[in-house]
Amino acid sequence: MATQDLVVRIGGEGGEGVISCGEILSKAVARGGLNIHAFRTFPAEIRGGLAMFQLRANDRAARSLSQSVDVLCAINHCGYHAYVENIKDGGVLLYDPAVVQLDDRIGGRSRIELPLEALSKEIAGSNRVKNIVALGALLYCFGTPIEFGKDAIKDHFGKKGEDVIRLNFAAVEAGYRFGEQHLARVQRPFKRQPDRDHILVTGNEAVALGAIAAGVDFVPGYPITPATPIFEFLCRELPKFGGKAIQFEDEIATLAAGIGASYAGARVLTATSGPGLSLMSETLNLAAMTECPITIVNVMRGGPSTGLPTKTEQSDLKFAIYGTSGESPRCIMAPLDIYDCFWQTVRAVRIAEKYQLPVIVLTDQALAYTSQNIPRPDLAGAELGVRLAPPAGATRETFLRYAFTETGISPMPIPGVHDLPYMATGLEHTESGAPNYTPLNHEKMTEKRFQKLKTLGQAIVQQAEVEEDEPEGCEVGVIGWGSTYGAICEALEQIETESGIHVAHLHPRILSPLNEWRIRQFLGPLKKLIVPEENYTGQYAHFLKGKFGIKPIEIHKAHGVPFTAEELYVAIKEEL
Repeated sequence: MATQDLVVRIGGEGGEGVISCGEILSKAVARGGLNIHAFRTFPAEIRGGLAMFQLRANDRAARSLSQSVDVLCAINHCGYHAYVENIKDGGVLLYDPAVVQLDDRIGGRSRIELPLEALSKEIAGSNRVKNIVALGALLYCFGTPIEFGKDAIKDHFGKKGEDVIRLNFAAVEAGYRFGEQHLARVQRPFKRQPDRDHILVTGNEAVALGAIAAGVDFVPGYPITPATPIFEFLCRELPKFGGKAIQFEDEIATLAAGIGASYAGARVLTATSGPGLSLMSETLNLAAMTECPITIVNVMRGGPSTGLPTKTEQSDLKFAIYGTSGESPRCIMAPLDIYDCFWQTVRAVRIAEKYQLPVIVLTDQALAYTSQNIPRPDLAGAELGVRLAPPAGATRETFLRYAFTETGISPMPIPGVHDLPYMATGLEHTESGAPNYTPLNHEKMTEKRFQKLKTLGQAIVQQAEVEEDEPEGCEVGVIGWGSTYGAICEALEQIETESGIHVAHLHPRILSPLNEWRIRQFLGPLKKLIVPEENYTGQYAHFLKGKFGIKPIEIHKAHGVPFTAEELYVAIKEEL
């Protein structure tokens, strides 16, 4: 792992400004020319409960959550108690002696008293700016000039008026002075690039930007944690591009409205989480039967039921692939990181439009709420999905909306345009759309709908839809999916650096239909396959078992927080 990392964790209770402190810090440090990975986790309650923000910065790449930290800033005793044992050897505890009581777990770790409450009361007469005092001290830890912090404070509090901004400026200056006096040894000799054309976004924001770039013009939605920020972003920004975002009464109505809009020619995307996807299952079937293009972003959280609404998990894969009555074809995708959230959303909309089927994009809470600065996407690569046009000379008497074709893809005009109306019903139907329940017709129509998946599967063999690292002579390989990508890469890099052992790595972006040809090639020379995933039952490993008859070594984590590179390093090294 990179030697010039600096990892800072802020711990406290919900409502004390832990998350806002981290968000402002992230923006300032990124503007100061460093690469960042900013992870947050917070309780489901509005106030109270454990809140944590971790900022990892590097002059090269910061790709995953780190298990151990260089600096723990304990806003109160709750933050100290939860995270003191995560401080590295040589790391530092910043704590307020007024609210934190040290115990034996601090051991020989360095500790520095930072009187947050006293400084806050001196500046504001209350505790209200103690998180901004902490912000100032942490800005100094990263060697970020205070001007970047003040600019980020203006962005965050600008609507609250000049008095609030002046108060927060005084608080950040007090914290920065403390840093100058006590924290010089924490800084790293980073090489900064402050003038890069980067944007700082969360995974949810990258998905929303991808939807706009893909030409989505209708977004039906219903709020659900942790997917709501996608809908909120598009409610605010999509109208600027001529689109509409409308809230409906529940997830069933949301997807039904999306199917209606898709039938009428709109490019449609909606975002939900596991419980919402469960409610959408019946209308998901309707989209498959009517062959209406629609993209559903499912931001996975801990389950079942209400479960862990603000924590992460990769536990919706089986439901996404199989979770409807009947046999209902759909494409399942999973971005690798925040930059990929943008491009795979663009690609998902394009696939939905071309193949006329539902596409489910699986992100997760950790990816959705993590911030990274990424290169500004080049929109020249964001070509739009196009539906198959009716044949020249088609009339309402000869037009067949569900015509049997070699690819399974049929013409799909906007109903009534060119005088080509057609029926789209949830009932089994003939090529014209008329209801028909005969055995032979049902068999042929089922084959037609699944032929689209076969056609897509053949297409992805030719596309760069997997990330792969397969050095010659590897006998051990790792297959992962989704947001585990960064932690796997860093763990394998550390193994190679320390022991010289190469481990092959394959990370598909399209999970169903599987790129069977590529995966079989990857599996060929291996003696061991390791599949890490953030769920309890090993859902992707089971999927691979069923397809390829293999017995992978499964690494599971279902703690509500993502894998760290350190955890995977230990687990994979044991198998070597």
